[in-house]
Amino acid sequence: MRIPIDTANANPWISSSGVLAHPASPCGGGGLGNFSIPGPMGCTSIPWGLPHPQSHSGRRILASDLSETLLAQNDKRPVRKLQASDAGAAPSYPVAFKEFNNNSVIKYVDAIKGNTMGVHPKGNFPWLNAVEIIFAIDSALAGKMRITEYRARQRIYSAELWQKELKDGKVTPWKLLVTVGEGPDDPDKGLVTTTKSIIAYHDAPGFMGGSKDTQFLGPSEIQTSKFAVYVFMRQNFIGWIEGATGTGKHQTWQQVSDEVKWHSNQSLVRNIFGSDRTWLAGDGCEIKLGHTQGQPP
Repeated sequence: MRIPIDTANANPWISSSGVLAHPASPCGGGGLGNFSIPGPMGCTSIPWGLPHPQSHSGRRILASDLSETLLAQNDKRPVRKLQASDAGAAPSYPVAFKEFNNNSVIKYVDAIKGNTMGVHPKGNFPWLNAVEIIFAIDSALAGKMRITEYRARQRIYSAELWQKELKDGKVTPWKLLVTVGEGPDDPDKGLVTTTKSIIAYHDAPGFMGGSKDTQFLGPSEIQTSKFAVYVFMRQNFIGWIEGATGTGKHQTWQQVSDEVKWHSNQSLVRNIFGSDRTWLAGDGCEIKLGHTQGQPP
């Protein structure tokens, strides 16, 4: 006998498929009794529906999961997988992101120890941002995994170059000159420091140019116009750590940390009223965690 199921007022005597059955029966959820399958007949995992709460299978489902179980049954949506950040979940990797150092001096990268990080830091080229990305190593877990070596990895997720020009006495709207997708961008090996407990690397994206340059190079070597009065470059990155097991020909590398998403934006405006027509920092210069998109501010 099949009875239409009302998910808002679910009856424990009616299965998710609409069958009227005793909650302790195999069809009702594998409850009290000797059953070879700890769930509804013909099923081997949780996504089958809603068992009786006193059945063997029902005791293995949290109350908070009941609504999701019915939705998974009716809407054919995948059941949410447990994430490493969920309460009670074990860490996925032996290396964890620790700090995005964009507002103080370098703490760990030995080659430039003491240099200032952030937007256009003193002592650096004019239109570069700077950051130190720091990861912490769980030595005990790394030892169990027999990791013998680490390396910092990074890739560009996306990059864009925009400009506004001065034409006929008017400033044009923003124009997207070039956009690129993912590509390799590993840190300079000389700017990576690894200790028993820390892995840190440094990066400084931006324009390689001076305040008096007339044009700037962006992604794919695309150059801004000599008539540009506003330029904006967005760079989105993803960084992570890899660890190696074995040695020599038997060495194998694998990802041992979560990925860290971050971005660097450069916004410049030309001082067209000054005699030297130099460039100044505009709105939107930043280096932060996360990715950005859309038209410049």
